[in-house]
Amino acid sequence: MSLRYLTKKYLKELRYFSESLVVRFGLFFFYVIGEKKASDLAAKIAIFVGKKISVNKLAYKNLTNALPKLSESEKIQIIDGMWDNLGRVVGEYPHVANYSPQDLMKKVQINSESFSNIEEMKKSKKGGIIFSGHIGNWEIGPKVFTNFGIKVATVYRPLNNPRVEKMTASIRGTEMISKSSQGNRRIIEVIKQGGFVIILADQKISEGEPVQFFHDKAVTATSIARIALKYGVDVIPARSIRIGKDFRFEVEVDKSLVFEKMNNINDDVINLTTKINQKLESWISQYPAQWFWVHNRWKK
Repeated sequence: MSLRYLTKKYLKELRYFSESLVVRFGLFFFYVIGEKKASDLAAKIAIFVGKKISVNKLAYKNLTNALPKLSESEKIQIIDGMWDNLGRVVGEYPHVANYSPQDLMKKVQINSESFSNIEEMKKSKKGGIIFSGHIGNWEIGPKVFTNFGIKVATVYRPLNNPRVEKMTASIRGTEMISKSSQGNRRIIEVIKQGGFVIILADQKISEGEPVQFFHDKAVTATSIARIALKYGVDVIPARSIRIGKDFRFEVEVDKSLVFEKMNNINDDVINLTTKINQKLESWISQYPAQWFWVHNRWKK
């Protein structure tokens, strides 16, 4: 091996180690100061830092194109709210991870319709896919379903830093499925065993199909629709909305999506994926300050 390669490898490992120390300290610090102070402090830090980095302009651009009728003051307020919410998710992370499903439910309210839909999920016995987005605090969903006796596993993209990835994943207390060929097999296993897979369907991806999302078509993953159609399982929308500035949330679980089937499987996949995007649109339009607008969803 060349000296240049070894030096690059050493510096990379040093960076990973340094980042892991910062994250470890952050998790410990946010935990010991309590959930309310952690949420408030992280929100202030996120607003201060977020508005000074380049992706803030991307968030403003995305918001302007997606919701063009907003006034300038409304846009600024929403972007500030976005950074506020993101900071709170970070500050609350060690607390959400530490809570048992039963204790976490003391911070969550669920309306009667959502409760009824959860009961139907339990009765089905055939498993399915729960889709959501980066809205409110998306970290609490798995434990809410677990509290009701529903087996869930969450699909996610592992962090680039393996040290930080191992640290954060180990404290979540729920099954995580990494996006990979092995992960795809695990998704099918969970569903066949009568469990539900949670997928955040609002992220930008490099491979997929162009599907309408707000003002323009965006490359969108069709895997949810393909799996659901192939195995005949439900696609259930669910979201977690933050209530005010406190560590309190409302979890909403809808009935399975219904769409018109065609004679062509590819058309069915696009139709179902469009329904998913439309549901995300309605959620985001209702609570725009609770969505992560820095996703470059419309990049060509």
